[in-house]
Amino acid sequence: MKNQKSAMISFNDGFRPVSFLLEVCEEYAEEFGNFMGIRDFFHKVKMGFVRMGETSIPYVSSAKRYGNNGEEIFIEKLEKSLPNCKIKRNVMINTNDGNAEIDSLVLYQNKLFAIEVKRWKGRLTETEQGFIQEKTDRWTGEIHIRYQKSPFKQLNRAIYLLRKQIPVKVWVNGVVFFEDEEFEGISTVSDNVWFDNVKELTDYIKFNGEISNGGNAVKFFEKCVSADLLYANSWDKSLHCVIEDTSLNFQTANGIVTKNNIRYITIEHHWSYDRLTILLVDGSNRYIEKENGKIRVNENGRIQEYALCKLDYIEIGR
Repeated sequence: MKNQKSAMISFNDGFRPVSFLLEVCEEYAEEFGNFMGIRDFFHKVKMGFVRMGETSIPYVSSAKRYGNNGEEIFIEKLEKSLPNCKIKRNVMINTNDGNAEIDSLVLYQNKLFAIEVKRWKGRLTETEQGFIQEKTDRWTGEIHIRYQKSPFKQLNRAIYLLRKQIPVKVWVNGVVFFEDEEFEGISTVSDNVWFDNVKELTDYIKFNGEISNGGNAVKFFEKCVSADLLYANSWDKSLHCVIEDTSLNFQTANGIVTKNNIRYITIEHHWSYDRLTILLVDGSNRYIEKENGKIRVNENGRIQEYALCKLDYIEIGR
């Protein structure tokens, strides 16, 4: 603009475009500029409004959140019951033939177990198309019926794609675990493996399942990629994805930090910038300020970009 002491600020607040004209009176412009720098002041004001309209991670439905909580409960129980196993959570699979995700991949000695966790209530009856779920209302006695896709087919497809993605010859044992106190069991004629009791699952992992030759199970396990976690306090939103390595290269006072060095990041928000506290794998902390940083992620084969100002926590999958 011609007037160096004014600025037009435009942004989109998520509903509509908004514009403001900020202008400093002539009699105060020089004095105010000496203290703050008028250009810097306008830039910060504009940046604050720009950040309001940046992209946040998607809203998480109550059903999805309920399922995620079930996975957390399952992992806690399994780690206590089988402390000498290794677990990778939310293993991401991206191939030319399709994308998938495995809730938990367990390495026990020379055996691999891909575990799909479902938090379903009631009783399931297997059909050719999937499952019929029947749940009795505790208050009215009414039976509610829903049709569910087969978790066994879902898991078998994910295992197939994972073995195509990682060319190491192994056997991956598939298991579906039902994590809910109101789960009543399955009526099925197939030989698919399922459990609703962690102790029984632990015994199965210890004493059953196909063994992979040599050290192939360990090699395969190490090549699997656990999802990174993005979390936002607003609406309790979370997202599992794979953050691009180049999005997490930071120049700090103690040198360059890369994704491989990072365990997790907490983000403190200010009007025009964010302060990142980066916890490294070695236990030390690094600090950096970003004016309007963004990260690019692979989300089920789609590349998305999210703003740091809309996130509160980032955890790197291992």
